[in-house]
Amino acid sequence: MRSFNPYPMNKILLLLFVSFLIPLAVMAQFPYVGIQNSQRKGIISAMMNPAEMNNLSRTVEVQFFAANAAIGNNTLTFSETIKYRNDLWDKMMEKAGQPVDGNTDGSAILPSFGMKKGKWAFGLISQIQSRATILNVNPEIGRYLTGNDNYSNFLLFSINNPNNQRANFATWFESGIVIGREIWNSPKSKFSVGTNFKLLFPTGYTNFGIGNLSGTLVVDQTAVTLTNARGIVNFSYDESVVDTRNFNIDYNNISLGKLSGVGFDFGFNYQLKNKDGVWLNTGMAFRNIGKLSFGGGQNNQTFEMNIPEGESYRIDLLEPDFRSIEKDFLESGFFSRESNTDGFEVGLPTVWAANADLKLTEKFFVSVYGQTFIQSEKNNLQIPAISLIAVTPSAIFGNFEVYSSWGYYDITGFNGGIGFRYGGFFIGSQSIITALVADAKKADLQVGLSWGFGKKITENF
Repeated sequence: MRSFNPYPMNKILLLLFVSFLIPLAVMAQFPYVGIQNSQRKGIISAMMNPAEMNNLSRTVEVQFFAANAAIGNNTLTFSETIKYRNDLWDKMMEKAGQPVDGNTDGSAILPSFGMKKGKWAFGLISQIQSRATILNVNPEIGRYLTGNDNYSNFLLFSINNPNNQRANFATWFESGIVIGREIWNSPKSKFSVGTNFKLLFPTGYTNFGIGNLSGTLVVDQTAVTLTNARGIVNFSYDESVVDTRNFNIDYNNISLGKLSGVGFDFGFNYQLKNKDGVWLNTGMAFRNIGKLSFGGGQNNQTFEMNIPEGESYRIDLLEPDFRSIEKDFLESGFFSRESNTDGFEVGLPTVWAANADLKLTEKFFVSVYGQTFIQSEKNNLQIPAISLIAVTPSAIFGNFEVYSSWGYYDITGFNGGIGFRYGGFFIGSQSIITALVADAKKADLQVGLSWGFGKKITENF
C-alpha cells in the first residue's frame, strides 16, 4: 500500500490559487477608486458609469492606456505575503482562524476614446478583465491536505461546512460602444443617462468547488480518508489551457476567444450647478450585466458524494489529473455524476455602484464611491466580485491633483492609499499607505495616460 502523501490533493485544492493569483498580480477590472472620482472626467469615469461620458472635460478624450491590479486575502498581511510568497498556501492555512478568502482582480484598458457633441456623447472602450478568487476555504481541512506534519498519528476530524469552497479563475476581452444622452441641462442642474453595450470574447474559465461538505476526515501515518460524508463537487476547465496532469495554466494556449457573449452597463448622472459650475456630481450604475458563453472543449462536471458510515474513501490516493479524478470518482461507487456538459454559460460579475463628488472650495473636493456584488458567489458558474465603500478627498493645483482613497473592502477590510494626477497621466494606489504603515492585507497599483482635445467644457468641476 502506498504511504500517505497528501501533496496531490494539495494541488487539487490550492494550485488554482497559487498558479492563477500570483502571476495575475502583475497584469490584472478592479474599480479605479480615487482617479475615477477625479474632477477631470474621462474614459475611466465613463467605464465606471457610462452616463459620465456626458461629462467629458473636453469634447474629445483619448485613453492611451490604463491598468489596475490588486491582490489581497483575509489572513496574511502585505509583508507576510511577500515573505512567504513561495509557501503562501501553507502559511495561510497555518495562520487562518476563519474561512480563507483571497483574490486578484484587475484590468488593462486598451486605447479607447470618447467624444461629446451637443446633447449626445459616444465612445469606444476596450479592455481585458481578469480575476482569480478563492472563497470560504476551511483552514482546518486545508492544514491536513497540504503536506502539513503538525498532526498526531491518528486523528478524527468532523467536517460541517455548508458553504461552497471555491477556487475560481476567469479572464476575457470586451469591446464596448458607449452612448450617452443629456435628458435636461439647465443653469441649476443636469441629468444624463448612458449605456455601454459590450461584445465579449472569453479566454478562459476554471472552477473547482466543494459545496455542502459534511463528514469525518480520518488522518493517520498511512492514509487520509473520508467517511460518513456528503457533498457536491464541481470541476469546470478548458483542457487546452489547464494542464490536467498538474493543474497549472498553460499560458501559451491562452488566446482571444470567439465572440460568444454580450453584456452591458447602464447608468444615471445628476449634477447640481451654480454660477461657478458644478458643485455636486452624483451617479448610479449597474455594471457587467450578461453572460460569457464557453463552447466545445470547456468541461463542466458536477458530482454528488455519498460515503456511508462504515465505508471510507482514500482522498490521498487521488492523482493530480482532472480526468483521473473523474474516473476514480465514478469507479468508487461513492460519487454519482449529476451533470456533464461540454460548453456552458458563466455569469459576469454584476455590481450596483453609486458615487457622489462634492466641491468644497475651488481647490478641495471629497468623493464617496460604493459598489455591491448582486449575484451569488456560491454559484460555480458565476464570476465573483467584491463589495466596497470608499471616501476620497482630493486637492487640485492647476494641472496637478493629489487624491487619497480610504475605504472598506470585502476580504481585505480597511485600506487607504494615495495617488497623483498631472494632466491626463495618473498613478496611485488604494492601499499603499495601510500596506506600508499598518501592514494591511491588500496591495494594488493603478496607472494610466489620457489626453483631451478640442474645446474645454467649462461647466464641469
